[in-house]
Amino acid sequence: MSCPEARAKKDAANRKKGLEKLERSIANGKLTKNNINNRGYNKYLKPEGELKITIDKAKYPDDAKWDGLKGHVTNTQLSTDEIIENYKQLWKIEKAFRISKTDLRIRPIYHRLKHRIEAPVCIAFCAYKIYKEL
Repeated sequence: MSCPEARAKKDAANRKKGLEKLERSIANGKLTKNNINNRGYNKYLKPEGELKITIDKAKYPDDAKWDGLKGHVTNTQLSTDEIIENYKQLWKIEKAFRISKTDLRIRPIYHRLKHRIEAPVCIAFCAYKIYKEL
């Protein structure tokens, strides 16, 4: 099974599991109007009447056309291949931030003056560079 097919199968299974969870929550009376938003599988919810919430089953099959696809929005002038290649390198940036937060112990900086903010960040990134070189 190729990667897009496996991803499509996983997406379909996750969507089905999310719909089942919504149905259980509705049956238990745990959902309110506050749950109606476009986050996660709550996008399938729709209000009916004053206080009744149901699942909009028409939205459910429409999502199947996106199974196996992952979209990225960008404002760059790079080609599609360059964008995908750069995205594959994202883990390096995330690793650098993880190191800066744990090993270098960069913590929230409670300053408001520019030079007082830049100084600890500069020191931390110099330390990160030395860490990487060693």
